[in-house]
Amino acid sequence: MDIFNEWPITTTLLLSIFSILVYNILRSNMPSKAKLPPSPPKLPILGNLHQLLGKPRHEALWQLSKQYGPIMQIHIGSKHFLIISSPAMAKQIMKTQDHIFCSRTYLKASEQLTYNFKDIAFSPHSAHWREMRKILVSEFLGPKRAKLSKRVLVTETESMIRALSLHPPNTEVNLSSMLFEIVKQMVCKVAFGTNYRQQPLKGPSLDAMIDEANELLNGSIGDSFPYIGFLIDQFSGWNRRLDDGFRNLDAYIDTIINDHLKDNLEEISEEDKDFVHTLLDMSKENASGYRLTNADLKALVMDVLTGGIDSTVLTLTWLMSEIMKNPRVMQKLQSEIRNCARGIQSVQDMNTTKMTYLKMVVKESLRLHTPAPYLIPHVSLSHTQVSGYDVFPSTIVLINAWGIARDPSVWGENAAEFYPERFENHDGDIGWDRFDMLPFGGGRRSCPAKNTAPANVEFVIANLLYWFDWGPPSGMKSEDLNMENKGIPVLKRKVPLRLVPTKHN
Repeated sequence: MDIFNEWPITTTLLLSIFSILVYNILRSNMPSKAKLPPSPPKLPILGNLHQLLGKPRHEALWQLSKQYGPIMQIHIGSKHFLIISSPAMAKQIMKTQDHIFCSRTYLKASEQLTYNFKDIAFSPHSAHWREMRKILVSEFLGPKRAKLSKRVLVTETESMIRALSLHPPNTEVNLSSMLFEIVKQMVCKVAFGTNYRQQPLKGPSLDAMIDEANELLNGSIGDSFPYIGFLIDQFSGWNRRLDDGFRNLDAYIDTIINDHLKDNLEEISEEDKDFVHTLLDMSKENASGYRLTNADLKALVMDVLTGGIDSTVLTLTWLMSEIMKNPRVMQKLQSEIRNCARGIQSVQDMNTTKMTYLKMVVKESLRLHTPAPYLIPHVSLSHTQVSGYDVFPSTIVLINAWGIARDPSVWGENAAEFYPERFENHDGDIGWDRFDMLPFGGGRRSCPAKNTAPANVEFVIANLLYWFDWGPPSGMKSEDLNMENKGIPVLKRKVPLRLVPTKHN
């Protein structure tokens, strides 16, 4: 969620003038004896917005935390935010008091795009959310779908390797685009079947719709400034964008479901059923007596589209970027991969189980390039205390995973360096036993794919580096590779990753 959009100056001035009129209405009614976390000086109504403009939000919050501490409070309009910037504080939120901080905040876009919070990522904590998460984990990410997932992974990786082999020698490829395509194919074929409609019958492309949905899920002015923001949302065209974006995606999801309704489920083996087939089965009634509604089914499909593709693509793209930028790492990694996989004849023979350095390289990339820099916000369900400070109900918690993962006090003086060997003595599972890196979040709201995504990433990278040698575009040195990022809620490369593949004999 990007609650810190860089709004036009006129909007900021308008909010400033309006703030004078309604300041007394919105003054805090917290108990006078409450011990609140440290907070930077704020303006009426605007709060701390002025301290966050003009720079990436996660970086601005990280700089403020160096002055005000690993737990601080900021205000944006009517919203109160608790900013967490250390592993110890993150553990308090996602483990020690996970039962209090396990809900989500209200956003206009998330309500509409999730069919009134029927999904997993943005739904408030509830019995319905637990049931939906259980369905996604068991029916899409679990052992039941493992054979189909592996088959699709191998097929799509083979297709990519074949395309690279046919590419003209000594010419660069847009690896960002290629990796997006392979991940999209993998996710959609497991979810919707091998014959899924790759593009809608009309309207924007699927890729464009996914990008638009993720931008809308950043939030709007009206989410933080309800007294006047709704007018700005209306007259700026944001409401129209939301309606159009939802209508396009909803029509595409309807097409997918209607295609599956034509199939005779009784004639399809359990092994060949895709995720939507299973959901249609469960729309009758599942073993626990829970029956999926049409809105539930659509919300799960929406989660797959908006959450199942981008994060994996970003992980692969940043990983190849770091490997390319660090020739020492590439040489060591390729040596391990080619020694372990020596003699294999095809992509499907690749086995990454014993590739320990590959696993370290993947972890190091996830550390430096956490897909969502401050995760999906948590929300407190009741009054509590964190590190001796009072936290009141409905406080939004932003965990600066980007900052925590680059903190020299946690990772040493070379925290900003890509150095996979640091994981040789790094015990504990990511986001479970340790909270010094959080690419998948933590606690009960952690990413459901945290157990399956790393293995898929390892498989794709191992094949890319086994079958090909890689070089920077003509006229560029590896160390000069552009590593600028952009975007919220996920950090993408500012420019596509273009590299030159050479078939390895």
